[in-house]
Amino acid sequence: MTTRRGSWSNWLDILSNWSLEQLIYFWLGIIVVFGFIYWTAGIAMGWGLQAGNNLGQPDLNGLGTALYFCFVTALSIGYGDVIPLGPLRILAVTEGIAGLLIFGCVISKLVSRRQEELTEEIHRTTFEDRLDRVRTNLHLVFSDLEAIAQINREHSALPEQVLKRLESSERVFIGELKTIHDLLYGARIVPDEDALESLLANLALCLTSLSALLTSQSQRSTGLDAGLRTISNLANEICGECVPRDYAPALKEWMDQIKELAKTIV
Repeated sequence: MTTRRGSWSNWLDILSNWSLEQLIYFWLGIIVVFGFIYWTAGIAMGWGLQAGNNLGQPDLNGLGTALYFCFVTALSIGYGDVIPLGPLRILAVTEGIAGLLIFGCVISKLVSRRQEELTEEIHRTTFEDRLDRVRTNLHLVFSDLEAIAQINREHSALPEQVLKRLESSERVFIGELKTIHDLLYGARIVPDEDALESLLANLALCLTSLSALLTSQSQRSTGLDAGLRTISNLANEICGECVPRDYAPALKEWMDQIKELAKTIV
């Protein structure tokens, strides 16, 4: 019993690994093979299928009847207008079981394919939403850095206060860089070139503002310097590993600019 159950499981595993096209061709092949068996049985033994009160004939009409019977049997429709005779009834039952099993696998594949399409669409929508949020947050980081630079120029706050605000903006910047790294590194969904260019442009804008701010920032801290090294490393990794190579030629200018800016902040 265990061996028989294992063999059935093996057959089901094999069928589940086949593509939709392979399953359909195999299903049609079973119908054709069984049709020829019914037809040749009628020719060789004088009995095979009976349509109404007439036995199947050894001609093309008889072959058509046999194929028709195979289709309705494999689909488990069973109109009853054509019936098998003698031992062919066992063959018809076997065909019905095989046809239903394979047809069930075909339906499962169709449903699975649709689910994969929906899942892919959900992943793409989520991916694009996260990219939009990152671009928005990078713009907020840039605005904050510009505000800190304005405070520096006007000397409207103590250096310690400016430093604390700069460290806070730095932490937000690092968080967004990590998000970009996680989104792009080994991503199954590749963003379109316009979205990627917009992302790199915002990143370059933030690094430009940060680099200019650091030249006028007189007070530094250990935490600030450590964060700047992290920003520099993440920026280099994003340009060196995360950006798809297919897009690299068109975006090379942005990536080179980001790498140069990353050097100026450490």
